[in-house]
Amino acid sequence: MRTPLAWKNLTASWGKCLLAATGVGFAVVLMFMQTGFRNALIDSNVQLFSLFDLSQANVAVFSRARYNLASELRYPRDTLDVLAAMPEVKQVGTVSIERGTATVQVRGLQARPIRVLALDKAAQEFLAEPALREQLLEADRQGACLIAQDSKPFYGFADTAEKVRLQPIELNGRALKATGLFRLGTDFGNDGTLLMSQRQHSQYFPWRSPTGRPEDLVDLAFLKVEPLPGRTIEQVMQQIQLLAPHLLEVRTTSGLAQREKDFWSKATPVGKIFFIGTMMGLIVGAIICYQIQFTDINDHMSEFATLKAMGYSSGYFWRFILSQSFFLACLGFLPGWLASYAMYSLLSHYSGLVMMMTWDRVLLVWCLTLAMCIFSGGLAIRKLFRSDPASLF
Repeated sequence: MRTPLAWKNLTASWGKCLLAATGVGFAVVLMFMQTGFRNALIDSNVQLFSLFDLSQANVAVFSRARYNLASELRYPRDTLDVLAAMPEVKQVGTVSIERGTATVQVRGLQARPIRVLALDKAAQEFLAEPALREQLLEADRQGACLIAQDSKPFYGFADTAEKVRLQPIELNGRALKATGLFRLGTDFGNDGTLLMSQRQHSQYFPWRSPTGRPEDLVDLAFLKVEPLPGRTIEQVMQQIQLLAPHLLEVRTTSGLAQREKDFWSKATPVGKIFFIGTMMGLIVGAIICYQIQFTDINDHMSEFATLKAMGYSSGYFWRFILSQSFFLACLGFLPGWLASYAMYSLLSHYSGLVMMMTWDRVLLVWCLTLAMCIFSGGLAIRKLFRSDPASLF
């Protein structure tokens, strides 16, 4: 029976083994946290789309000048009236997004800026959760709004629907009633969100449009498009685009979400900073692994030299270092993964950011960890290949 030399060598001293695993685990946590913050930046900024059933609201229409959702660049509603007449457009719903001109105040606390989402009747039908549709319908009947329960604590919103109904709240200096809570996290640009009907929105933002009718300007429109036989949704979108090629941009709703992700990951320095942070974690981990494996090889140089003098080939030593690197990666990755999962949960709970530990992200960090250990092991074993066995005795 062959002796698993790599495993025996690594676990000969459990104290050293634990220390080595801790070093690798530290690098794993660094990489998980940096990728987690980067993905939170991206995922948190597209949470808006999670409110809607994208199989129904399958096409989005927005201003061509709107480079991301946070930019308040709008277009006239009468443009939508034209495309609504197309036989393949079954339903048109509009979403108003207010950020720069919305301030909310709970009595006794400081007024703070907040995001306000307003949905017309058609857009409310696109909501993915029937319970949320009913909540918003009831809020509209009472001339009220819903509050995102993950809004930052400094707003002072109550944490239950029963309590929030009793809170005296003002929006832009006018009294506002809240009838309940809904689930929507924060992001790097928005600390909280109010959700209301378009009818209520018009009362609090009358200056939004020069016409005096705030609903005359549209931030985002969702369309339910059902292509006729022989036509594709892309062809319908091209036809819609031609109605106002210099004013509107038309995309599938999932395509708009991907466009938003690309903006935050590629066009902003924040996304690049977190990517650099991940690479720094990888480099730090590689240095730690190199020191661990170099020290181990140096401590056992005479034993390795004996094996080399006995005729063991370079291939054998490569297999040894690859095996040891794999075991080291496994021992460090598992505790690092579990620690990162706990930190993701805590950060999601207390910050409201979307910190998701998805399997593809776990696989990415595992591959980086394994590559890091193998690369550092390859560097460490060079000393053995350069040594002359006779000089070690």
